[in-house]
Amino acid sequence: MTIIRTLLTYLYIILNVVFSKPWLASIQKKKEAGELTAEEAYAKAHKYYMKFGKGCFALSNVKVEVTGLENVPQDEAILFVANHQSYFDIPAIMYSIPKPMGFVAKDDLGKIPFFKQWIISSGSVLIARGETRKALEAIINAAKILKSGQSLTIFPEGTRTTDGKLLEFKPGSLKAAQKGKVAIVPVVIDGAVDVLNRNKFLIQPKTIRLTVLNKIDVEEVQSNDTTMLAERIRHDIAVVLGQEAE
Repeated sequence: MTIIRTLLTYLYIILNVVFSKPWLASIQKKKEAGELTAEEAYAKAHKYYMKFGKGCFALSNVKVEVTGLENVPQDEAILFVANHQSYFDIPAIMYSIPKPMGFVAKDDLGKIPFFKQWIISSGSVLIARGETRKALEAIINAAKILKSGQSLTIFPEGTRTTDGKLLEFKPGSLKAAQKGKVAIVPVVIDGAVDVLNRNKFLIQPKTIRLTVLNKIDVEEVQSNDTTMLAERIRHDIAVVLGQEAE
């Protein structure tokens, strides 16, 4: 049954990426032509992404539990900072947090056929790993998106964990919040590594638990260097994961 659910889920993802492209592209064109504001375009796309996430979890029999949604501000752009356990992290956040947002994702994803449009339409930013100049350009682009009022999620570990243990957080990833002059909201992802481990193919019918932590205000983001912010956020996430002593 797990194999069948896995295959159906992958097929669902592929079909969505392919057949939603024209509609998402039309939203992008309307935004560029001024027929839709950026806020309206991202809101339309977000409704679709929430439905997409719901379909993923229904087919795979993966459950998502969320706590701390009261910590999500509705009237301002936010940089959500989360640990990275699985490819299921993104649909889990899209499905669970009722706020239009894009993601800062590795540029390898943009090389997948049809997938680049799917990513860009959410207001996401593709970042090149290992190329300092391009990475800086991506952070500057992310800051512009945040300034425009669109929220983003970033995974400062830069890659998925293989065993659920936190990797080091890259402080430079938080410069987007400072340059964009927005607050940060940490998000803890727990259990996604058991749903889809980066070394495995099968999707396991487990539970993903998201915990939205308290907001770090704009003033505090601006007054601290990114190294201190990264250490603080990593520590707070580690506490929820039960890894604070590691």
